[in-house]
Amino acid sequence: MQNFLTIGAVIGLLIGLAHALELFQRRSPQIGSVGAAYSAIWTVLLWTLFGAYLLAFWLIGLAGMGLSRLWRTMRAGPRTSRV
Repeated sequence: MQNFLTIGAVIGLLIGLAHALELFQRRSPQIGSVGAAYSAIWTVLLWTLFGAYLLAFWLIGLAGMGLSRLWRTMRAGPRTSRV
């Protein structure tokens, strides 16, 4: 469980840094560098905090997608080729 939380936090941190950099560049001319830095810091903190949840939802989504494709393949039955 600890590894899962650590990996999720690292993924969240990387996404948060990319988002914060983009946010800082766009908001600096509008609200100044101090306000943009404040927004960027909160962005990184929130992405890091919720990174484990993001990872969990990705894994659940991948498992659901695989099961859905398997279910559709099983229901379709064997295919016959037309010549």
